[in-house]
Amino acid sequence: MSVTLRNRFALAALLGTAVFFGPDIEAARAQDASENRAKLNTSIPVSATNRTKLQLSVYPGNLAMVAEQRTAAIPEGQSILQIDGLAPTVMDDSFLIGTPNNSDLVWTSLRNSMNGADTITALLRNQIGKEVIIRRDDDLIEGTLLSLSGMALVQTDAGIEQVPVSQIIISKLPDGFSPDPSIEAEIATTSALDHLSMAYLLGGIGWSTSYVGHYDSDANNLTLSAIARVTNQSGTAFDDAQLRLVAGDPNRVSQTPMYAAKAARSEMMMSSMADSSGAAPDRESFENLHVYGPFDGLSMQDGDTVILPLIDKQSLPVTRRAIFNGSSNAYNMGQNGEPDFVRPDLEIKITNKGGADNQSPWPAGIVRIFANSQSGDTRFVGEDNLSLTPVEREATLRLGKASDVSGTRHVTSFTRKARPNMPDAVTADLEWKISNTSSRSETITIYENMPSDWVVNAENHKHVLVQPGLIRWDIDVPANQEITVSWSVSSIN
Repeated sequence: MSVTLRNRFALAALLGTAVFFGPDIEAARAQDASENRAKLNTSIPVSATNRTKLQLSVYPGNLAMVAEQRTAAIPEGQSILQIDGLAPTVMDDSFLIGTPNNSDLVWTSLRNSMNGADTITALLRNQIGKEVIIRRDDDLIEGTLLSLSGMALVQTDAGIEQVPVSQIIISKLPDGFSPDPSIEAEIATTSALDHLSMAYLLGGIGWSTSYVGHYDSDANNLTLSAIARVTNQSGTAFDDAQLRLVAGDPNRVSQTPMYAAKAARSEMMMSSMADSSGAAPDRESFENLHVYGPFDGLSMQDGDTVILPLIDKQSLPVTRRAIFNGSSNAYNMGQNGEPDFVRPDLEIKITNKGGADNQSPWPAGIVRIFANSQSGDTRFVGEDNLSLTPVEREATLRLGKASDVSGTRHVTSFTRKARPNMPDAVTADLEWKISNTSSRSETITIYENMPSDWVVNAENHKHVLVQPGLIRWDIDVPANQEITVSWSVSSIN
């Protein structure tokens, strides 16, 4: 006896239809569908060509959810459905089937006919005991397929031969064979249906965020906008779909199936569904995720990349800093008498104010920053990764190494005395000389590591204790000037 699998899934939320409501079908009726399978000689096609609605929700990590509706003449009672036009990367154990709200549906089994890389092997299994043709150089040899296990065992006039699968020709495909993946579903329903709704997960479709920032260093301002880059490597095409992009970090425990896809088409397509203004889509919160869309009328072939507007321009104030990091080992800092020359990292810090609705996070992505040169030309400045940034949180973007700000770090004196059963006693005097040759004032930050049981005894600029073992100085350096930061440290234990 087969185990009845009963779904009650509100696909109305996805397609505005199909809810698993209505009277229950007795388990015995559902089991009859399996037991009477032999009586159902023909399956009912549920073809992708009869698709009337299609929604595509793309998640991080090459994962997507498809929700669709197809027309089909399905009688009351038991039926076998042949659902075709599926991607090779469909996750069959996520497959859900729904019906109109005046009916109920029970399915007893799903059979996945994934005609992908192992298609020829699956076809050959059906040819065991039948005549096949072997291609050998320029000759075609007839034989009978005896078995299949990696290599094929074939009976020919010359005897029994072991033949590579790639050399076997099948003269006729079995009835009902489709080159596309398909799922065969045994169902029972309380009333006749003229359409069916389904939802499933698949791999090979992903999206990423690319930010474009225009940096005005004179005004300390960054104009930030974002686009979404959607790639289809699922092995199938999508036509006239309603697209939604999901940002966040859903927990995953399974590996997303991937498809050995063809090379992506060389051109990027700006989606025709984006209006002429390139306006950003709506955004809504969904549990721990954020959903952008809908984008209506999406069409893309396997291998396509589609570019869509995601976040409208935001004008953001910038905090700019040149970051110096001291790197000497505390107990060996006095061994090299030469000053260390350092070019600092130039960073800018911005705060997410939530955009037009004051509630929008920034999805994770790459930020590419541009600026105008003195001649007025737009030039690339640098790029950095941006993690998902909630509203009112800061994000730090590294532009690269500063060219007009530099420094030297010098240990001016150092003493070290051994103590029995204790760490060595250390005292040291250090200094930074910071030079700013640009025409603007720069704010510099110096980080220094030192053991947590050391203390700063003297300094000409006040430091901040960031955490035990890490101290920091924040200092403004005027244009075309040099400053010196000096301090003394000693161990106390």
